[in-house]
Amino acid sequence: MSTAMEPEPVAPRTGRMVHAVRLVLGAAGVAGIGWGVAGAWDDPFLSERVGLAKWLIGGLLLHDAAFAVVVFAVGATAMRLRRGPAAWVRRTVLGGLAVGVAGTLIALPALLRPLPTQNPSVLPLHYGRGLAIVWAAVAVGVGAVLVARGRRGG
Repeated sequence: MSTAMEPEPVAPRTGRMVHAVRLVLGAAGVAGIGWGVAGAWDDPFLSERVGLAKWLIGGLLLHDAAFAVVVFAVGATAMRLRRGPAAWVRRTVLGGLAVGVAGTLIALPALLRPLPTQNPSVLPLHYGRGLAIVWAAVAVGVGAVLVARGRRGG
């Protein structure tokens, strides 16, 4: 239901070009996953393949049971707000939050691992600083999109 002040929602583009781009991106994603799994499976130093499979399946289940549900709930709530910024602003910020939270979930095991480890090469990088850089890049990207879209009228 739309009020006099709100424009009617616009249906997403579903033309041939959008369909082709989605197919190409989907194929690239599936190929990337296959390449990663094949590389991990053929790694001569990887002796615990069952543990790797459990870790990968656990990550997938955690994503679907927690991350995706929270992102959906926050997004649905934010988009149903009657007041506040325009819908395109909310969508842009929500997209940035989803990317930042995904980066945080990826870094979380390394951040929570107790130090020092028996193998000094396990955590050779400063993951806290890397995560801060990821969040800064997300914030800059979201800001740039908001400014660019704002200049052309949303």
